[in-house]
Formats: sequence, structure tokens, C-alpha cells
Amino acid sequence: MNNVNLLIGVRFPVLLKMLIRNGFSLYPKYIIRLLLLLFNAILSSLFQQVERKKYSTSVNNTVLSNPPVFIIGHWRTGSTYLHQLFNLDPQFTTPKLIQTAIPDHFLFSSTYYLPLMNLAMPKSRMMDEVTISPLAPQEDEFALIRMGSESPLEKLFFPTGDKYFLADYNEYIPKGDKLELWKQNLLTFYKKITFLTGKQIVSKNPYHTMRMSLLADMFPGARFIHICRSPYEVIPSTVRMWNKVAKSTCLKRTWTSPGFKEVASVLRSYIHYVSKEKTKCREHHFTEVTFENLEKDPLKELKRIYAELNLNFSEIFENKVIRFLSFSGNYIKNTYRLTEEEKYLIQRYFEDPITEDMVTDK
Repeated sequence: MNNVNLLIGVRFPVLLKMLIRNGFSLYPKYIIRLLLLLFNAILSSLFQQVERKKYSTSVNNTVLSNPPVFIIGHWRTGSTYLHQLFNLDPQFTTPKLIQTAIPDHFLFSSTYYLPLMNLAMPKSRMMDEVTISPLAPQEDEFALIRMGSESPLEKLFFPTGDKYFLADYNEYIPKGDKLELWKQNLLTFYKKITFLTGKQIVSKNPYHTMRMSLLADMFPGARFIHICRSPYEVIPSTVRMWNKVAKSTCLKRTWTSPGFKEVASVLRSYIHYVSKEKTKCREHHFTEVTFENLEKDPLKELKRIYAELNLNFSEIFENKVIRFLSFSGNYIKNTYRLTEEEKYLIQRYFEDPITEDMVTDK
């Protein structure tokens, strides 16, 4: 059951536009995936119409009284773990997997989808065996692409085969009318979550790392938490993750595994970008944490993060974190054996002084 396609839930018009732009491979496994997507896309289009009639006025009138908290950073840095911890705090809410899977109609249809997803979904993520469920926190990038926003994710589902699909930083922020659609979709998604919960949103989305200025403009007072981790863990883990995800979800045969150099370049660019953008943030609106410190002493790091962002750290939250940690202590992380060449490449990118070719080299 680890082969659940990550595009399921997209509406028919959005899927059709993707297919026109990208095409797909005429091989049995890709055709089967496409047929499943088409069936669900028709359902999503119908359910969206029902939800609009029932909830559009309420959603449009919803106000985000508190700007979101954004967890940013490269993939495989421990952002999911941090997101899970924040999800325990009763003052916050996080986008849930079911909401990102059916973003256009979850207010109406979650009741029907929830039991089906519990049956069909794997119990853990394919790349690291982290436990998942329909109500687990999830990245809102999956909601945005399903709602018709431009996203680098599209090249994961429809790979071009020529370069790493995350390497073009111009694709993280759409242009012109497409940017307005992107902003409207994100705001609508957050309004729906706020209407449902009435709570402040904590978003975890690595793509948002390269959108810090945009998000700060959209949501004045937004806070950012940048999480980092050793590149010797992040880079091989990222390569493994994308290969596993592409194997089960892409619709073309042209997937090419990203190399260490490509992933290292993107990771380096992420770090470089955040180092510039954080200087623009006001006091109590930006903080950083390393996964190593968070893993070593979660409560200490959480209290520090909350203090630096001027957030209320409650006793109720602390007790929930303690219980969560008592149940998650047996999790075993993936380990990687690097070649000497791979170690040297990572050392060049992350232990030598930063140079412009390291940031832009694709």
C-alpha cells in the first residue's frame, strides 16, 4: 500500500492541464495510475461544487486573526518531527494529510474520505517508516498543487529527465496572474482550516523556504522556524526519498535520480537564502534549530523556540510532549554509508568557505 499516488484528490480541470503541458508515458503502470487519478479527479470536481454551495460564504468571511508560524528548511532535516511536536500544542493547528489530499472539498467530504483513507493508506512513509495517518500533519504544498497552483512538485510527477526538478529557483514563486492564483489558493486553504478549527496555523513546507519574503508580505507578523541538520545525513536521505516517491507516483518514464552534487547545491542555496532573509525579520519572528539538538533534548529546544518567538509554552503542551516522546522513543532512523567521493563532495560544499559557484552550480 506504499504506492498511493500523491496526486490523488486533484480536480479534473487541474489534472487535464497538467497532462496537456506534460504528457504521460503509455506503459501499463502509468496508465493504471492515470486512470485512478482521473476517477478521483472527477469525484473531486463534483465534491468541490457541493462544498462551494455549502461553505463559500463562511470561508470568504473567515479572518486569520493570528498569522501562521512557518517551519522551513530543506527536506530530511527533521521538519516533520518538529511539525508533529507543534501539532501537540492545543493553541495551534496544522494542515492535516486529509486536508492537503482533498483541499478543494475537505470541509464537506472529510467524513466520507476519512474511513477510506484509513483503509487505503500505508501506516508509515515509504522513505523512512515514520508513522502517518489521515489526521497527521502534512505539507501544504500538496494542497497547493492540487488546487491548481504552480509548484516545482509538478516535475516530480511529470519528470523531464534533464535536470534535478528542484534546481530552478525561479519556479518556486509563480509570475503574474499565476502568482495571484497561488496566493489566493494558499489564503483560501488557510481560511478553510481556520474556519474549521479557529486556531493559529503552523505550516511545515520546505518549498516555503525560498518564499520567506513573499509569505512575510502576505501574512504580516508571520514567524519562521528554520531547521537544519548535518548535510552528511540530509543529502543521501534526500536522494533516497525522491527516488522512492518518484517510483510510486510519477506518470512518465523519464525520472532520473538526482545526484549528490545536485542535492548539495540546492541545500547550500537554501541555507544561503535563509541567511540573507532572516536579517529582514523583526525580533521574535525568526529562530533556528538543529535537528541534532532537537533530538537530544526536545523540551529544552521547544522552550527556547517558544521564548525566541514570544509564544506561550503551556503546561498542558509540555505534558503532551512528554507523553509523545515516551511512545516514540523506539523509532530507528535510516543510516547511510557514504563513499569517499561523496564525503569529499559534501565537505567541499559545507566545510569550505561559501562561494557563488557553490550556490548556483547545478
